[in-house]
Parts: sequence; structure tokens; C-alpha cells
Amino acid sequence: MSAIRDAVKSGAYLQPLRAADIMHRPARVRANGQFSDRGPIASVDIDGRLIGMQANPLGNFLPVAEPDLSGAEFRNLMDAFLSTWISSTGDYIREFERHFAAWNGMAEGVAVSNGTVSLHLALAALGIGPGDEVIVPDLTFAATINTVIHVGATPVIIDVDPTTWCMSAEGFEQAITSKTRAVIPVHVFGRPAPMSEIAAVARRHGVYIIEDCAEAHGAQYDGKKVGKYSDVASFSFFANKIMTTGEGGICLTNSPEFAERLRMLRDHGMRPDRRYWHEEAGFNFRMTNMQAAIGCAQLERIHTFLNDRSSVMALYEEAFAGILGVRLPPALPSKCEPVTWFACVTVPAEKRSALIGACKDKAIDIRPFFNGLSAMPAYRKYARPCPVSYELSKTGINLPTSNKVTPGVVSVIAAVFREVLAG
Repeated sequence: MSAIRDAVKSGAYLQPLRAADIMHRPARVRANGQFSDRGPIASVDIDGRLIGMQANPLGNFLPVAEPDLSGAEFRNLMDAFLSTWISSTGDYIREFERHFAAWNGMAEGVAVSNGTVSLHLALAALGIGPGDEVIVPDLTFAATINTVIHVGATPVIIDVDPTTWCMSAEGFEQAITSKTRAVIPVHVFGRPAPMSEIAAVARRHGVYIIEDCAEAHGAQYDGKKVGKYSDVASFSFFANKIMTTGEGGICLTNSPEFAERLRMLRDHGMRPDRRYWHEEAGFNFRMTNMQAAIGCAQLERIHTFLNDRSSVMALYEEAFAGILGVRLPPALPSKCEPVTWFACVTVPAEKRSALIGACKDKAIDIRPFFNGLSAMPAYRKYARPCPVSYELSKTGINLPTSNKVTPGVVSVIAAVFREVLAG
């Protein structure tokens, strides 16, 4: 928050902090030892020293997502800064790659500058290019299809399943041609695609799998974490993801050969055993040591993030039960173990804009689902009829999903929905 940032800039972190040092205006002290006003809430100990701070969830604008950052991230970031290893080499890079791969049960991790380039790098490392087709779902963020286009391949768009909201194995197999080289299943909103079945189809047809796990850290299908079914898996650590490095991403693989090629292409195509020797044109897709330092601290707290988001979704499920017109996401098959990226619901299409506007009037940010790829001008020549994706893109709403979302906040949002939908 701005008060803490100002205090840090002035050097306050070099000495014990007291709440009075960072509060810009008078505040009332609650009986439980918290300052309370329309701005930050500061927790203090018996001597008045600051021990924690958070925003007042109903006193400020409530974003749809917000990173959960703590002293652990700040400690690591300062350590990386003081080490002077602030670019793409350093201990935190290696630690983050190793630990994130291990947490997902994968052998190799190759950290990159963002989630989009992790997809781009995966496609390039697998040799996907002009003349190749890559199958993608219609309901996804544009990065999934953009990277296919950027490597010169042809995206083939397919509709999603009405229960999982992800591509199905049947839809994937029906779209395969003699030119199909890869498929990119997307675990949208933390809901896992049917990867055992998709992997079986891919093996039969000799098709590479690149799982887009940007929104599904920790989700599982058929007893295995998402990503483990891939030749290369892609993760994003953008600020709105379950865990973050600010910007950032990673490619995971169990193939030492793919990992070596991913690392070489990430670093300008330079051979690691012969500095400044380039055998092919690569990329500068590297993550910084400072980003990785944040990621290491976030990974230590990943289970807390997952539990918190699940609890937020449970609050919405209880509060929205019985509100006419609100539909919770369909229950998934027993093989699926989803996680919550964004809590989400669907509503009548003609009411969605009014709901978004009414929440905005109360300083609450709710967002529509992604537009289906086939509906947008950039992908018109690849468009196909995708009725399930079209319906979801017109009716879906993402709800605020962060540690600011309390039962009181959910009650306010539910009341807005009840009023608008009744009207």
C-alpha cells in the first residue's frame, strides 16, 4: 500500500516501524488492536509497533484479483537486490525452477519472462512452425492462439465441453488432420481438462501435448497434477494468478532433451558450452533473479493461497444459492480436482452489463469471461462454430477472488445480484 511504500522509500525499514510513522491521517483504534478508517487497517502490538497491514475491503475499490504479498517476498526481493544479481542469473532462478518443477512432480523447469512466452518457447522447442496445425480451445485467453500464429503454425479452434468448460478428447480427435503436430489443452479458471483421455488420443496420432496451466496451479486430473501429461507444460505467474512473480512464467518437462533445447532457445539460441556461439535464432525470454526471488517465497505459501481461494468460492456458493438467474459452475466428473483461480458464475446474458455496472457503482470490480476466439476479428479466418464457448463468453462473470473477500463483502455482492436480477 502507498503508506508502507512511502515509509520504505524514506528508509523506515532500516529501523523498527511504528504505526504512527506510516499513517498519513488520524485513525481510530479498535478494541482488538487495529486502526480503522476508510483507508488501511494497521495491526499493532502492545507497544504500538506495526506488525501487519491490510486494506479495508469495504473502504476502497475492490479489484477482481490482487496478489497476496508478505514480508517473505519482501525479504527475498531485498536479498536478491543486495546480492547485485538482478538480471537473469542468480541462485533464486535455479531454486525457483527446481522447486516449482518438484512441486508439480516434473523433472525440469525453465523459467521465462511471462506465461505467453512459455507457450511460444514450448512451440518453438518442439519444432512447430509453418505447415503445422495446432489445436486450441475457443474459450481461452488470446495468448494461447497468438503464440501458435507467432511461430507460423495454423491454429485449429474447437469448442469446449459444457461441463468442464475445457476441450474434450472427442472434440480434439475429430479435429486432427495429417498436418496436426500439437494440441494445447487449457485448464480454464482452474478446471482441469480430461487429460488421460486427451493424452491417449495424442499418443495414437503422434501429436505433442502442451498444457496451458496458467490458471490452474495445483489442479489435478485422474490423480496427477496438470502439466504432468505434457511434452511441455506452460504456467503463468502474472499478478492475478494463484501465485505470482509479477510477470513471469515457466516451462516444465520430463525430457532432458527438451529442457536443454528450451534453455538454449530462451537465451538467444546460444550454446551453453560455447559462449556467444549461436546455431539458430533464439529469443530473450529469461526471467530475472528478482522475479524468481518473489516466486520462491510465493511457492512456500502456495497451499495457503489455494485454501484461501477455495474458501472464497465456498462463500459465494452459499450466498448465491437461491438467487434466480445465477448458475454456479457445473459439478465436475470425479476424476477432476479443480482449484479456484477466479470464483465465477453465469447469469442471463441480457443482465450481465447491468450487474457489472451496479457492482462498479459500489467500487467492486467484476469481469466478463474471455470472448470466444472465433468471435474476434483477429482470428476470423480460423473461426469455427463454437456454440458452448459462445454462450459461456456471453454469460460468464468472474468475481473478486482475493484475501480481501470476506463474508461481508460477499453479502454486498450477493445483494447487488439479487436486486439487479429481480429487476
